Amino acid sequence: MRARGRVQVAALGLLAAFAAAGCELLFPGAFTPDGELQAPSPLATYTTGSATLGLSDGTKIRLDRLSKGPHLVTTFGSSVRWSNAAGWNLQVSGAGAGTPFGAGLLGSQAYIQLDRIVGVEHWRTYDPSRCIVDIDVADQTALKGSATCKGLEWTDALEVPFSDEPTEIGQPAFDAEITFEATR
Repeated sequence: MRARGRVQVAALGLLAAFAAAGCELLFPGAFTPDGELQAPSPLATYTTGSATLGLSDGTKIRLDRLSKGPHLVTTFGSSVRWSNAAGWNLQVSGAGAGTPFGAGLLGSQAYIQLDRIVGVEHWRTYDPSRCIVDIDVADQTALKGSATCKGLEWTDALEVPFSDEPTEIGQPAFDAEITFEATR
């Protein structure tokens, strides 16, 4: 089964579980006694880190800036962004190891997104199923891992799509090998 199919099956399973059990049973500790979703609590802020992108055309890109934290929170897991002065950005979201319930709100799946500022344009990849993400560590001490992405396509991040698919900007699809690390 392709990655996109696995994501769709997982989403349908999650929807069925919500209907059958209710959110409180699926995510113990994520809700108040009144049934309200608790605000995420910070678990970790990382202070150093970098990432590398190896593109299919042979280009190597180093991302040496780390976003401000917190980077790991209860309920949602990780949200870490690396960037560089040339306008490249990598976001890793959802790596949930270390949250009180053992996974992020949407499970233990981590998602990768690339952004690039080109002149006055903001380009973004949009299809997380094109990346296989391997998380080595996602806890209060570090977020460390890698990803292999195939057939990524740039879209216009500033255009609001009227359909399910963002607007591609006419750049060729590309592959990427990604490594990332952030530590306290």
